[in-house]
Amino acid sequence: MADYQLAHLSLSTRMKLVFLMLNPFRPWGQVTALSREYGVSRKFLYGLQHKAIVSIREGLLPKQPGRKAASHKIEVNNDFIRRAIAICLSIVPGTVRTVQLVLELLFGVHRSIGYISQTAKQLGSDALEYTRGLSLPLQALGEADEIFQGRKPCLTLVDGRSFLVLSLTAQRRRDATTWGCVLLDVQKQGVQLVDVASDGARGIRAAVQEACPAVPLRPDLFHLIREAHRVTKRLEKQAYRAMKTAERARRAKREKELPTRRRGAPLKVKGELPLAEAQESQAIEDVDAWEWLFREIRQAIEPIDDQGQIASSKRARQTVETALDLLETSDNQTIQDFTDQLLEKLDELVAPLEWLKQALAPWREDLDPQTEAFITWAWQHQKALELTPDQVLSIRDQAVVLAFWNALSLFHRSSSLAESLHSWLRPYLQVHRGVPDWLLPLLQLVWNHHPFQRGKRQGKSPMAWAGMHNVPTLAQLFNQLAQAEKAIPAPTDFFKVPIKCYPISVGV
Repeated sequence: MADYQLAHLSLSTRMKLVFLMLNPFRPWGQVTALSREYGVSRKFLYGLQHKAIVSIREGLLPKQPGRKAASHKIEVNNDFIRRAIAICLSIVPGTVRTVQLVLELLFGVHRSIGYISQTAKQLGSDALEYTRGLSLPLQALGEADEIFQGRKPCLTLVDGRSFLVLSLTAQRRRDATTWGCVLLDVQKQGVQLVDVASDGARGIRAAVQEACPAVPLRPDLFHLIREAHRVTKRLEKQAYRAMKTAERARRAKREKELPTRRRGAPLKVKGELPLAEAQESQAIEDVDAWEWLFREIRQAIEPIDDQGQIASSKRARQTVETALDLLETSDNQTIQDFTDQLLEKLDELVAPLEWLKQALAPWREDLDPQTEAFITWAWQHQKALELTPDQVLSIRDQAVVLAFWNALSLFHRSSSLAESLHSWLRPYLQVHRGVPDWLLPLLQLVWNHHPFQRGKRQGKSPMAWAGMHNVPTLAQLFNQLAQAEKAIPAPTDFFKVPIKCYPISVGV
């Protein structure tokens, strides 16, 4: 309870004075006597009387029946306004003028554009300092990609398992030196890159080879599959066009054979019927052959074969080479271009299978095929069936299960999570028509600490999925950002619990 301005008048004394002032039969001159006795003015005593009457009237007035509605009050001070600015700029895509309008409409507070801009710069600086001070002792499956806004590249590095944003920076260039500095900065924070998957950008490839020569570079399977779908669409359009031409030629031939010609001009065709039918047959054959062979290629590079065992890299290479040889016999230029692209990346496509084979070689020596197939099946359905390693095999063989599950979880060859992050970043970049220096640190802070609302990661934040403990919530971080006089404390105590890793050898 706050102290009274008149300290010698306690609560009990004030209640006594109120009781005497409310007495309708008090003697004449009692107010003057009380003022002299307690050392207060008559005005103060009559003020107590008025407050008591107002309180009694408020308590005795009739109220609305039923349960009272819950009400919450907020104090709109400078810290609250800073917190609102941070939330408006990072949670919802909006400009500085949008934030100014929100503050006026919701809280009746006006702040200038300059004040909001300077506050945003300070918030971004604090967020960047917090992020750089993090210690991240984890094995990460790197996914590197680039997004552009106004010809300015934004370099993105994401963990392929936890969806943790390891680096999100706007740079002037995207060459090997710039990307190499990004990779080295991430490794200084304790991140151990198991591999790096990218779409084949030259800067990323050169940076990985120079700055992290021991880290294998994986070609992005996501882009290859997307390009394959484009090839399929082109072949289908060519086939439908050839079918339309052949059907038109057949109609023209039937009209010529009729005893009486129909009214109007004769049906025009681009070529003779035998040639049109030959082109139609060839186009349909190209589509069927392409879909079948690409399906075989896609199945061959899977880590688990159709028998449920770890796929052989040698057999996968032979299957892909045979399929590519058959595709090269096609006269279609679209198929030829894609075949050449696959031939250039064949070694990199098979490399993850060779790594998986080497990582599990010690555990597969005395393992029968049926047990191996059961372990891989359990890994594929562990989330749906909520399986744990001790439920798969006996305690004596749990090390084998853990080794298989950990190696399969590290099997990585796609940068689709980085592409998904870019779809989240794009509205922010378009709204600001660029990449302000304060924006990306705030967005990285929000993304890494917000809990996923749906999907297989539902209920946890990327920091939690990365194995970090005692991590502050997003609300706590916003409260710390909003404190104008206190900077965010160094997050050295958040990550004292070591990350559990299964004992396997990680090779290239």
